Amino acid sequence: MSDPHVNAPAPSRPTTSRRRTAAALAVFPLGVAVALTGCSSDDAPAADTGPCAAASSVDRGGVRPIPVAAADVTVLDPGTGTPTVLTPRPDTTRAQTVTLTTDSLEASIAPGSDNQQQVQKTQQNLTTPITARVVCDDPTNVEFTIGTPTTADTELTPELAAIAGSPGGVTFRPGLNPQSLRLFPNDASSSPARSALEQSFSGAFDHAVPLPTQPVGDGATWQAVRTIVSAATIRRTTTVTLQSRVGSVVTLKVDVDETPVDSVFRIPGSSQTLSIERYSMAGTGEITVDLTSMLPTGGTIVTKGARELVGDPGSAPLLQQNEYTVTWATP
Repeated sequence: MSDPHVNAPAPSRPTTSRRRTAAALAVFPLGVAVALTGCSSDDAPAADTGPCAAASSVDRGGVRPIPVAAADVTVLDPGTGTPTVLTPRPDTTRAQTVTLTTDSLEASIAPGSDNQQQVQKTQQNLTTPITARVVCDDPTNVEFTIGTPTTADTELTPELAAIAGSPGGVTFRPGLNPQSLRLFPNDASSSPARSALEQSFSGAFDHAVPLPTQPVGDGATWQAVRTIVSAATIRRTTTVTLQSRVGSVVTLKVDVDETPVDSVFRIPGSSQTLSIERYSMAGTGEITVDLTSMLPTGGTIVTKGARELVGDPGSAPLLQQNEYTVTWATP
């Protein structure tokens, strides 16, 4: 599908069961994984306040880490000039403060009663202040504490104060390639707040831009490919260009393209499936990385697209337009 903005054709009259399936699907936020793990441990650690974290929560009993899909990185062009390895050397003498914002927009067009189309729009938005500390003797692990998140969702807003101060952690593979996420929401926090936090962090790290472990120079290009398992299993290919390096600060141009691995779309919360008839998702952005920190220090990636889902032969399709934005900013 070349145009990500799909125009809905006039639907044929579907069966009652298909109308119900499509209507139920239309109101579900489909840009997230089928199942959320909720809390990643029954025993939340205390928030660390030192310049670096004294210990990693990865070894805490009862931890249930949230896996992050591995990105396979291939250098396409080593660039020019003297090649060097973009090796992270996190500063253990200070904490990193950064703000993460994720915004997911979805519009679903489904057949309704009397051949009328139903349009359902869903937005999931969260902005979270983060104070991150690399583990003093283990630079592959970062521990963080969140501030008070904010959102455009007026119903969710009252739920967010109780989750402020919750700790968490991230384990990285070489090249700032995230491996797993740990979240320890406060006991007083509600299920909607926990779910929003996990969806935001999981989505952001699924869009992480890893660095190559081979030497590269100015203008180098590499590709990171990861397979994301959700309602649909998709292959996300991120093409990265090294725009500049000034000291430890690296600026990266990012292009994203997604393709489904197969045609199966699993309806969340159900054993039913639909078929992916058409799919398009692509995006661009720019990310700034300071090699003395483990989280991006700035930048935005925006992906947009659409998909067409079909059920029984002759039934009307369900059309969805999607937009996802992840932004990192240093206060």
